Amino acid sequence: MSVGDKNNTERVAAAKPLFSPGDIERLKETFGEVLESGRLILGEQTQGFEEEFKTFVGAEHAVAVSSCTAAIQIALRYHNIQGREVILPTNNFVGVVSAVIAEGGQPVLAEMDPNTFCGDTDDIIARITDRTAGIIVVHIAGLISPDIKRLRQVCDERGLFLLEDASHAHGAKIDGQRSGALTDVGCFSFYPTKILTTCVGGMLTTRNPELAAYARSVRHHGVGGSLEDIVLLGNNWCMSELHAALGRSQLQQTDANVDHRNRMVARYRQGLQDKAWLTIPVCPDNIRHAYYKFPTLLAPEVDCLGFRRMLFEDYGIENGAIYNPPCHLQPVLRQKYGFSEGLFPVAEATLSRQLCPPIHSGITESEVDRSIASIIAVARRFGLE
Repeated sequence: MSVGDKNNTERVAAAKPLFSPGDIERLKETFGEVLESGRLILGEQTQGFEEEFKTFVGAEHAVAVSSCTAAIQIALRYHNIQGREVILPTNNFVGVVSAVIAEGGQPVLAEMDPNTFCGDTDDIIARITDRTAGIIVVHIAGLISPDIKRLRQVCDERGLFLLEDASHAHGAKIDGQRSGALTDVGCFSFYPTKILTTCVGGMLTTRNPELAAYARSVRHHGVGGSLEDIVLLGNNWCMSELHAALGRSQLQQTDANVDHRNRMVARYRQGLQDKAWLTIPVCPDNIRHAYYKFPTLLAPEVDCLGFRRMLFEDYGIENGAIYNPPCHLQPVLRQKYGFSEGLFPVAEATLSRQLCPPIHSGITESEVDRSIASIIAVARRFGLE
């Protein structure tokens, strides 16, 4: 079958981690050394990963933890959000909202910017009250929020913390600075679909030595000098040595992988340009997008779900959407807070039009070309071409 043929049985994966044969052989050796050592947490691999990651990001400190949610929860606990408000965009992972609730805070959702998929800065600022503790800025799909300097200034003036959720943004930059070193604290996810994966895991980055020390304590049950000396209320949020070893291997390839993603997105842009039925958001010139995902928007009149279903079922092109439905329409938050449709009309209208074609660190030019041809073929069948 040729590129774009209907019923092509070979699927193009929407997301896939990349491990070269050489990486796998080296990791086998490292894993064996870790297992033979008997030191399975907080050892040489974790320390090495933290040192290498903080250098990569340009932060003063990096603390490896079990997940990005753990990193966020640690940062929120440090800032004592009990009984206070934390503002974050509704187009977000519900686990971030859960972290706010778990630490006794009140999540205050905000609207999104349809041009960037990041939070609507004006709406975020308008929601600040005397109960606000801080703001979580989310680098959606790998794009650093273009207004992050403005948010940083507002937070500094009002005594609020600003937390980067950089789950999607490994290797992203704005004005030459990397994500994770732009605010009080950065939180990264190493989930299997992410640009850098440790299978599961996360990292907290900061310039604040007190926060770093706090994080190192509470990730391991609140230890002081030892497990017999518990000085804080903590949890079991450690990253294992095996996960850390995988992270060190992945980190070496991160910049090359982000460069590859950018080249493949440029190929998508060229193949899908000037399509009246498809909008491709523009990346500002001062930002290096990480392209964890490549969100595009189908025209409002297009049956988005039908389009995506046909693309997958008839052409084998896996595709997705980012955070649809948004947080305020997730059943658990509807029930807890009484949220309903119409609360954030821009997010609802925008997210329902998403088409995220395949993008990952191992995708080939031929797979991108096949995805482009298939998207156009589906558009033709919908009468759009």
